[in-house]
Amino acid sequence: MKKIILVFVFSLIILTGCSKSKELKGDRYVITSPEIAEIVCLLEGAKNIVGVTIECDYPKNLQEIEKVGNFGNINYEKIISLDPSVVFTSGLEQQAIASQLKKLNINTIPIYPQTIEDFFSAIIVIGEEINKLDRAEFVADSLKKIIQNYNKFTNLPRVYIEIYGNPIMSVSDESFVGELITFAGGDNIFPKLPRDYSRINPEEVIMNDPEIIILTYPGMTKEQVMQRKGWEVITAVKTGRIYTTSDIDPDVILRASPRIIEGLAGLIRIFHEK
Repeated sequence: MKKIILVFVFSLIILTGCSKSKELKGDRYVITSPEIAEIVCLLEGAKNIVGVTIECDYPKNLQEIEKVGNFGNINYEKIISLDPSVVFTSGLEQQAIASQLKKLNINTIPIYPQTIEDFFSAIIVIGEEINKLDRAEFVADSLKKIIQNYNKFTNLPRVYIEIYGNPIMSVSDESFVGELITFAGGDNIFPKLPRDYSRINPEEVIMNDPEIIILTYPGMTKEQVMQRKGWEVITAVKTGRIYTTSDIDPDVILRASPRIIEGLAGLIRIFHEK
């Protein structure tokens, strides 16, 4: 019950931090990554956001803000026209975009949390940049206290998370998503991979026999997974413990945003509340 109350209180904090004022004063932010947009809103910086990519869809008021392209295809002319004081980009996946923006003499800050600890640090970095350091420290500390209540499970079900279906891709323990699995009390069947997010061999899924399968992308159904060649011997297929985007919102798992609290709660429900 204590955990539920903490999550509820933090939800209220999120809601109060996302209002957008009609009057813009001071700095002007362009944000190209949805998780960064969520953090800026939570830190009460929404009123200064003048441009976002189409993927920045939460909170809903971001959908009303000027669009500067999508995550992988930025409209540089649009960004220039918005005269931003800073552009926040994602790190690894948007390196080329950040490099181009800097060549245009636009103040650009890449944010790319690869672990939960990196996520806390990112909140502080963003808070310093938008002059909301006190709130950023409060938010990061509150999230840490909530998350510390997790990762105390003894019965760890074998879990396979599929983040893409063609080719089939999963995550390692060293990835952000892999850490969430651990904190939620799951045993990732692919603790080590060539990369944090990597293509895997379907035969290895069969060999590792997951008790739970989670799909974090649209278009794949539980029935389609059950019909894969050779997968009928997998425990999760036998018991029907296959979960899709209709069971848990992939954004609360894949995005390094304050909604990881919701993601952890959803994973715990799947892993431990049969």
